[in-house]
Amino acid sequence: MRLISVVLSFVLCCPFDLSLAHAGQMRMIVPFAAGGTADVLGRIVAQELGTLTGNQIVVENRPGSGGNIGADSVARGPADGSVLLLGTIGIHAASKIYKTLPYDPNKDLQPVTILAEVPNVLIVHPSVPAKDVKEFLALAKEKPGALNFGSAGNGSSTHMIAELFKLKAKVDLTHVPYRGSAPALNDLVAGQIQLMVENLPTALPFIESGTVRALGVTSATRSPSLPSLPTIAEAGVPGYDATAWFTIAVAGGVPPATVEKLNADICKILTEPDVIERFKKLGAVIVGNSVVDAKAFVASETVKWNDVIETAQVKID
Repeated sequence: MRLISVVLSFVLCCPFDLSLAHAGQMRMIVPFAAGGTADVLGRIVAQELGTLTGNQIVVENRPGSGGNIGADSVARGPADGSVLLLGTIGIHAASKIYKTLPYDPNKDLQPVTILAEVPNVLIVHPSVPAKDVKEFLALAKEKPGALNFGSAGNGSSTHMIAELFKLKAKVDLTHVPYRGSAPALNDLVAGQIQLMVENLPTALPFIESGTVRALGVTSATRSPSLPSLPTIAEAGVPGYDATAWFTIAVAGGVPPATVEKLNADICKILTEPDVIERFKKLGAVIVGNSVVDAKAFVASETVKWNDVIETAQVKID
């Protein structure tokens, strides 16, 4: 019995063979509150990956510090690929806004794949007297700093894409960070804040119900989910173009063979018709690229968002 126990312990802990390292339970850390786009995408992947691999994948929401509390727990966790992270711009490409972090995202995390991209959408509370982007810009310039925008946290895509909007449009808006999009949206619907530049999948139900008003999408082209809604660029801010993106990532020490196996499994589920349809309904564009391409993409986006951080002087102690 003791010999069986020892062998089984070795099998479960071995970091070099994914099928062994993942035998039993895995975890998906979503570093934001439940109900946001990251949470929804993370749960879809966890469900489908669990079915494919035969493992139980438990989703844990660990919000705070723009996603960095949850990301830090993954970086410091077991380096066997059994703990996954639903990563974002704020974690992989905009961590420079923080003066110090307890971990180094560039070294202590590694992307497995870029899961998907989604446009964001500029939404306002119905009490805001602006029916389109041009009217909103006029209002913001008339009352600099008076309009408050919520985000999923400092450095999150909903924060950074809004900061880029402020730069391009030359307007002064006041940032109010939350521990995820869901609580921020609750305050927007309640009129506690005036606007958000929210991920489209999360904002869509509120737009369709009329509880918020959509003024424009942040992507270079219109979204199939809202074909009549203009892009912010065509509606008054030329050259403005930004999308949120999400990764599946693991700790930096996870062996390359394990990362590649995870990549193959995740990319496989992203080709399933049911998953494609679910992502499409959310307004998310599936990417599912290679490990090499994912790392190159993150490096490029880090340069882009670090430039925004420096230009806008967005710094958090």
